[in-house]
Amino acid sequence: MSTIEKLRAGVAALVGTRATGFGRTLDIAEAGFARGAVETRLHAQCPFRVSLDDRVLFGTVDMAYPGRADADAGEAWRTNTTMFDKHARRFTERFAAAEHVVESAELGRAGTLTLLLTGALVIEVLPACGGPVEQWRLFDRGAVDHYMYPESA
Repeated sequence: MSTIEKLRAGVAALVGTRATGFGRTLDIAEAGFARGAVETRLHAQCPFRVSLDDRVLFGTVDMAYPGRADADAGEAWRTNTTMFDKHARRFTERFAAAEHVVESAELGRAGTLTLLLTGALVIEVLPACGGPVEQWRLFDRGAVDHYMYPESA
C-alpha cells in the first residue's frame, strides 16, 4: 500500500521523463515513460484522457467505438482496433518522432493525476469509484514497489 506522501513522490518522479507511448490491455489504459534505461508505466482502470489545449484527443470512452465507421465494435475491441487504439498508436508514433517530456506531474483531489507534457499535451487520470478498487497504478518495470490509488486497493 502507498501513503499519500509516497504517491506524491512517485508522481513527482515523472517530471523530466520522456513519454514513450500509449496502449491498452483489455479496458486498462496504459501510458509509458522513460528516463535513461528506466521504463515507468501508468495503468489506469478509471477514466483516462489525453488532451491538447481545450480539446480531448482520445480517452477511455473511445475504447467502446471501432476505429472505422464500418467496423463491428466487438471485433474492434478484440482486435485492438478501437478509436482508442487508433489514436494511441498515432501518438506513440508521434512520440518516437518528437520528444515529449513531462514538465509537471500533480496528484490532485481524490487521486486525480494530471501530467503536463511539452507541446501542451495533457494526460489526466480521473478516479471514479468510491470503493476500495484500484483506479490507477504507477511503477517502474521490474521494480517491486508500485504506487497505486486508492491506498486501500
